[in-house]
Amino acid sequence: MAQKTCAIIGMGSLGAGSWFREIKKEGSFKCIGVVDTDTELLEHVDQWGLSEEQGFTSIDHMVKEYQKPDLAIIATPIYTHHVLVKETMDLGINVVCEKNMASSIYQGRQMVQCAIDHPELATAIGTQYRYFSKNWCAHQFFKQKENPIGDLAYIRWVGAGNWGEKRSGWRRWIQDIYLEDMCTHYFDLLRYITGKDVVQVKCDTFIPKYSQWQGSSTTFVNLALAHPDDYNHRRNWVWVQLYGDWQRRGPGENLEEFNCAKGRAKMSDFGLTYFKFLDDEGKQMEEDGFLNADAGPVEGFENLTGQQVILAMMNRAIDSKGKQQCGTHFREAFKSFSVSMGAIESSRTGKAVWVPDYWKDMNLE
Repeated sequence: MAQKTCAIIGMGSLGAGSWFREIKKEGSFKCIGVVDTDTELLEHVDQWGLSEEQGFTSIDHMVKEYQKPDLAIIATPIYTHHVLVKETMDLGINVVCEKNMASSIYQGRQMVQCAIDHPELATAIGTQYRYFSKNWCAHQFFKQKENPIGDLAYIRWVGAGNWGEKRSGWRRWIQDIYLEDMCTHYFDLLRYITGKDVVQVKCDTFIPKYSQWQGSSTTFVNLALAHPDDYNHRRNWVWVQLYGDWQRRGPGENLEEFNCAKGRAKMSDFGLTYFKFLDDEGKQMEEDGFLNADAGPVEGFENLTGQQVILAMMNRAIDSKGKQQCGTHFREAFKSFSVSMGAIESSRTGKAVWVPDYWKDMNLE
């Protein structure tokens, strides 16, 4: 495949500090321009190995004054995503958009509509955690027709750390910072690993009494996952208890524990460790593992992880003219995004939210 061209819209911590680096590592694309409203920043595009004429204040200016790229990566604040996606796709440019997908369910629906209106274009949301080795390993383990620990029953998930008293960068402005940022990855991972959709969410977000932050830093979420055939069969749901925090005092904590009919598993950097029960009551057990090496290359791409996998998928999707979409294409990503919006709604109302209502009248297939 010939190397394609790309532009990065938004040269902040994610655009310049993450995507630009991963583009160079993966190799399918060459960055030929950057877009940002900070004109002072554009005066120093040479720091990225670009010339002065390769910095622009809008993607329209880039196309009119220089060249149309094959791909645009949108790494701007969340509330700008829906507008920038439409402007970019209307120019006939394939799009990767950073998470969270949008600031409201209505903006997210507009982005899905852009994908429906432009089936010839490839889309992706930057939920790259699903393509980290350990998460791919868990996905492969539970994808087995018969895994050694049986049917999944419930999951305990913890991601908690200490950011300090000062919020920095674009995240300063997010109202529910953990829920809209990190939890977006977790909701997507839960769907990716289990192969199920989140159907119900009950959430409480809050600011701990000791915190001086504005906007919630902490969230408790109860989720239910199900295959589409089991949306209304509660007995077949998989339950999740999730605690997320960026204001946890003392040591951080991370846990991904899967409780199954015949055993229990935990994720680690090298793969999945599990205890297989030797009796019906689960009082006798033996330990085993399913390693990253057992899972094989992430999505079949040798030596690629995270954002690099998204770029490789995007390269393939562009060659197919949108017929073979990326794994995190807008229709797929909308279901993960809907969970974060449902969690916010639940926290405001104190009621459980039925998540499929967000997409019941949409064509997500």
